[in-house]
Amino acid sequence: MKIARLCLLVVSFALALLACSPAADIDSPPEIVYGEDMCVQCGMIISEPRYAAAYLSVDGEPRIFDDLGELCLYHRDHQEKMATVWAHDFHSEAWIDAEAATFVMSENIHTPMSFGIVAFRNREDAALFAEEMQGQLHDFNSFLKACQGNSQGHDHG
Repeated sequence: MKIARLCLLVVSFALALLACSPAADIDSPPEIVYGEDMCVQCGMIISEPRYAAAYLSVDGEPRIFDDLGELCLYHRDHQEKMATVWAHDFHSEAWIDAEAATFVMSENIHTPMSFGIVAFRNREDAALFAEEMQGQLHDFNSFLKACQGNSQGHDHG
């Protein structure tokens, strides 16, 4: 009888711990180990945070990229729904919500896979950089459309 009670207590405790565990956080970008993790599109090692991007599929699967253009190609080729998308602010290298970011595209910007796309948290910073680099400003949706039709960069697929 004591063993049954003890087992019930252990199982109850385990269930209580599971109930208190945080669920998968779709509001946090996946961790990238720079210099080790590889881009899911091209297989290159991701080494520069300011150019890296990531998203979580609606199934909670992380996708990480070494260049914003690679995210674009992967999305074009797989048509996978994205639950949340992140990019790095070009200046601070902090993760930002890509859907709220302003993107600058220019062939004068040198990125790991030569797509020439960077993201900014602040639209004014993006506008100044676009002027300096002779680039174009884009919101998230126009960025996806523009880079999917862009012949710059390396199309691996």
